[in-house]
Amino acid sequence: MTTRSRIALAFALCVPTVAAARLEVVTVGKYVRLETREDPERTRGVVHVGRDRALRELHDPTCPTPSRVDVASRVESTARQVLLAVDLDCAKWQAHGRGWRYRDPGGAVRAIRYSRDGLHIAVGGPGVRPVESPVNLLQAELAIGDATLRARFQDFTTDAPGKVVTRRPSPDAAAGETGFFDVLFGDATGDDRQDTTIAALERAVKRSRRDGRSRFLLGMLHLYRFNRLEPASPAAQAEIRASDDLLHQAQPLLWDGTRGDSRILVFAATARYFVGVATNDAAIRAQGLADLAVASRVNPLFNTAGYDFVAASAPRTSPEFAEAFAAFDAYNETVDPTCFVTLPELCSTAGMAPRNFPGSPLLIGDVYAKAGDAARAQQWYAVAEAFGSPDYRFADVLADRQLNAVQRVALYLDGDPTNDPPVIGAGREACAFCHKR
Repeated sequence: MTTRSRIALAFALCVPTVAAARLEVVTVGKYVRLETREDPERTRGVVHVGRDRALRELHDPTCPTPSRVDVASRVESTARQVLLAVDLDCAKWQAHGRGWRYRDPGGAVRAIRYSRDGLHIAVGGPGVRPVESPVNLLQAELAIGDATLRARFQDFTTDAPGKVVTRRPSPDAAAGETGFFDVLFGDATGDDRQDTTIAALERAVKRSRRDGRSRFLLGMLHLYRFNRLEPASPAAQAEIRASDDLLHQAQPLLWDGTRGDSRILVFAATARYFVGVATNDAAIRAQGLADLAVASRVNPLFNTAGYDFVAASAPRTSPEFAEAFAAFDAYNETVDPTCFVTLPELCSTAGMAPRNFPGSPLLIGDVYAKAGDAARAQQWYAVAEAFGSPDYRFADVLADRQLNAVQRVALYLDGDPTNDPPVIGAGREACAFCHKR
């Protein structure tokens, strides 16, 4: 068993299963102002959300219901900084108007207004850690019982040591982000929801030449739609060309080469590679692989995952598969297992992929099976099984892998590429195997 397999399996077996909180992404009218001072007593900030649909149903935060506020930033995609983590005193919540109010003048969370009209969190004092710069992502959460409201911020008007200010999204950008996560989480499966989301994001893109976030989300939706189609079909080609164009528009807006969100690099590289797949253009595929090599050097922890998807797509006996598998396999031996704790939103299920486990080890097992390594495939399927649950949407896929791993490998090795089993991630499984609730 590889080092990473042993660590992941030990983690799966030793960490108790915790029921997942209901996560709602809030987007309407959101902004952050946070300023930390040399005198900690003068540190202050606010997190604000407008009349978001997630606030239509409020949760009673009074005793005995637990509640909590967390604010964290990422200076780099692989460096998380906790700015604030406070368990709220349930006795300090009071009904107020059409919602609830929290007051604690001496605490790090000074006040909260929580109602259907919006969410406003005021923080301050020495309990708020100094914010480092540059910030590529800031995330704030209010958890009440088993419900969590999460706001993510990337559009900064000020990003300096000790001070962060973000811009409110346009109504179309906010609606587009909400719709994007509806689709990603599997809360909306109909084409009509995808179409209305795409329309909102297209309006947001047209409104602002500097809105990299909306371009990114729109490009990712087109990539999602491409993966649900036959790659060479005209419809798939249109989707992947749109994705490629938008993600390359977003890239310089989100990453300037030294700062920003370097994760855009892997998505842009993957889209470029799949343009080559859809059009059977070897030169475009080569460019995608070259871009992927750059992306993985900049951000190995996140961006090396792009090789998983190249390996899933490329013919098993092709040089492209050999290149992708070599990078994938080498990286599997170097992963720092502490990322389960230090970066749970990337390495576990605390981020925007609530089924990252079992989804990721299931994909890793499939790639090893395609490479002809039955032992390591079975090890990763066992990790996936340890994280599986009866309500996992692809429990049938996981059960099949557990039962038929050896036969699966044999089909890859029999010299007949026409009977090679597909790696998880296409059709109904596209994105869903990690992201659907």
